[in-house]
Amino acid sequence: MAEFDQKAATWDDDPDKVKRAISIAGSIANSIDLSTIKSAMEYGSGTGLLSFALKGRLAEIVLMDESRSMTDVARAKCLEKDVNHVNPIQYDLLKQPLPDYKFDLIFILLTLHHISDTTAILDKFQQLLKPDGYLAIIDLEEEDGSFHEDEFHGHNGFNRKSLEELLEAHGLKPVSYEVCYELERETDDDKVKYPLFLLVSKKKA
Repeated sequence: MAEFDQKAATWDDDPDKVKRAISIAGSIANSIDLSTIKSAMEYGSGTGLLSFALKGRLAEIVLMDESRSMTDVARAKCLEKDVNHVNPIQYDLLKQPLPDYKFDLIFILLTLHHISDTTAILDKFQQLLKPDGYLAIIDLEEEDGSFHEDEFHGHNGFNRKSLEELLEAHGLKPVSYEVCYELERETDDDKVKYPLFLLVSKKKA
């Protein structure tokens, strides 16, 4: 978490991150009828780039991140841009009590692979969703471990079938899957592309 705290102040300065957020926001809007969504939450929201790209399409968004610095940057953006329907809060669903409010949509971008206990966090999401609510996961397709150069204790992306089976086991029915973006990393010899998927599931009634 200290790594993200240190990066918070300059996170939005990267045009690639801004471009990615705008593109993925479009993919979400194409996959889900956002006009039916009354309340949404982005988990692992960071500075809120994706939520800010969606703020014109969603009535209410909670930004939830365990990094204090990322949350502070998101709050400052809301004040600066006079955005009143986006609410950034510092929160860790795996360590703090489950909030008593529920959502029509939860979305999570490049955060799930950092969470070791996938089962536990999916259980939290299922409980926080309203009946027929949507969970939109955007993350890495299964990769060879080269995406994170330093020592990393999360997941090397996700296998589609295994993740869909896990969602089903948690009462979340997969409804769509697509490769929605590609991240590109330069190596000494070449450029490596890492596909990102958008997997949308719906809470079973």
